[in-house]
Amino acid sequence: MLASMPAEDIVAAALSHISGLTEIKNRSLLSSMEDFTAYQMSNTYAVRSPYHFWNTLESGLGASFRADVKFMKLTKDKTGCVVDVPSKYEEFIEDTWIDTDEVKLFKMTVLPELEDYQPRQQYGNNSNYRNNGYNNRSQNSWNSGGNRGQGNGFKRRNDFGNGGYGAKRTKY
Repeated sequence: MLASMPAEDIVAAALSHISGLTEIKNRSLLSSMEDFTAYQMSNTYAVRSPYHFWNTLESGLGASFRADVKFMKLTKDKTGCVVDVPSKYEEFIEDTWIDTDEVKLFKMTVLPELEDYQPRQQYGNNSNYRNNGYNNRSQNSWNSGGNRGQGNGFKRRNDFGNGGYGAKRTKY
């Protein structure tokens, strides 16, 4: 039996036996979440964001299906995405989804190279979106309001009464 198996499978089986694994659970190739299956959707052209694929999933499989999909990530070339689908939908997808010339959906066996997530970056000298209370019109002049809580701009929390949290604090 062992002679017919690849070396990687033999090592994986030995490690799972040593660690006490008694049953194999279905996990996503994308996120390793239990009872999820990773599907890849491929497109014939590049997209800027995953919204195109979210909308395609909804139009092809329904809004309730889209609500149960938990995770989506674009491929590096942006012509596809990878989604985590609850395993209970596998038969539903096979029966319902129809591939087109433009879009195809299939169960993954190998994880493609994925786009790195880049959160919004802050440019400049670590200033916040209000420029630390200064405006851009003149050198070092304060905005009316700015971060100081004066004028008609944003005010401090305490200026709204009750510390801005609703109920008054009482002394003990």
